[in-house]
Amino acid sequence: MRTAKLDLIGFGRVARTDMLAAMAMLPDGIDVLRPRLGLPLVLANTYASAQHVLVADDESYRKPWIVRQVIEEGLGTNLFTSEGDRWLARRKPIAPVFALTQVDDLVAIMAAAASEATSTWADGEVDIQSEMTSLTIQVALRALLGTTDADNDVAVAVTNSFTEILDWVSYRLNNPLSLPAVIPTPRNTRMRSAQSALRSAIRDLIAERRSAERESVDVLGQLLRAQDGETDLTDDMIADECIGFLFAGHETTAATLTWSLYELAMRPDLQDAVGEEGRAFASSAGTFERVEAMTTTSGVVEEALRLYPAGISIVRSAKRTTSIGDVTIRRGTMVMIPVYAVQRSATAWEDPERFDPTRDHGGNGDGFMPFGLGPRRCLGARFARAELRVVLGLLCSHWRFTYDRPTPPEPTVAPSLRAKGALPLGVTRR
Repeated sequence: MRTAKLDLIGFGRVARTDMLAAMAMLPDGIDVLRPRLGLPLVLANTYASAQHVLVADDESYRKPWIVRQVIEEGLGTNLFTSEGDRWLARRKPIAPVFALTQVDDLVAIMAAAASEATSTWADGEVDIQSEMTSLTIQVALRALLGTTDADNDVAVAVTNSFTEILDWVSYRLNNPLSLPAVIPTPRNTRMRSAQSALRSAIRDLIAERRSAERESVDVLGQLLRAQDGETDLTDDMIADECIGFLFAGHETTAATLTWSLYELAMRPDLQDAVGEEGRAFASSAGTFERVEAMTTTSGVVEEALRLYPAGISIVRSAKRTTSIGDVTIRRGTMVMIPVYAVQRSATAWEDPERFDPTRDHGGNGDGFMPFGLGPRRCLGARFARAELRVVLGLLCSHWRFTYDRPTPPEPTVAPSLRAKGALPLGVTRR
């Protein structure tokens, strides 16, 4: 593997205010970057080195303490924050749920939520980022928790609490020396209050669903059924996992939808093709098989995931001394995988900054890992891809999107890759 020295001081100076600009400074095609000062930090800067860390040698690594601590403080103990045996114990009863055996029913839920969420739009301009956040919350409430009443306690708690929790997580990750949640600062107190309200509402929903004994296809219903044969799956565990799924099921999906619609607004011909696939989906039984047939929409989704990965980096800490190629990685060394940079690598992609849905995003996997790699790859990837295709297709079948600002939107990390401020798109009913 090719290695080089990293100007950590220069990189850190830029990264402190703009991590995306710092990633753009990284030399392309160099597998491993090491700081000149000999600090315990290494960048796995290509798909090959990332695959080595996340797949071939994943047993030698874990998520860094600060990342696990901050996310656990905000979202609770779940698959995202667990490691080792605790992670395996949690994954065992949960993984079958995301096999999506009821996938056709979940696709119908996604379609209904998308249609209803945009039914009040009128010709004019909308902040598509805000709208997609609201829409994906509704999809998450229905598909994950099985609740359709926008005014019930769970819906209100999710809508009101998640912004507070995500703002707190983003602030703590960007300010690692800030005080932990147990210290009652005003920011921490607001977050803990939001967290308590959310967890309480989900626990009440679990109790209600159990007493009602009604069958459902949503993820919560499948977890409750799994609990019947899995004595270690407690109500507290289910509540924490639901909070984690809500995060993954709406925050990252909303970001990808936002960037997809922005790119489609710049390509009317492509937008029309996606709309045609959306109409074909809506006129059919709306099954997962029909979702799989949305090939143009799929290309748009995959290209948006490449250019705008919701998670711009993956960070691991070495549990023991190991190596990447001939580079020794000592115990405690932080290994950062700059996903954003790898997925825009000119070595892996021709004209990498160009939005091109016809690219081959599968196959050999060179430089493409929006859902991670290896054992810790996102369990909900198939769910997310289905939702993204259904929502994009239906939106473009009913609405035409335009962008008329003189400059493109500015991306920022908050905590997923979002547009800074609002992202206004013109909308006209077709």
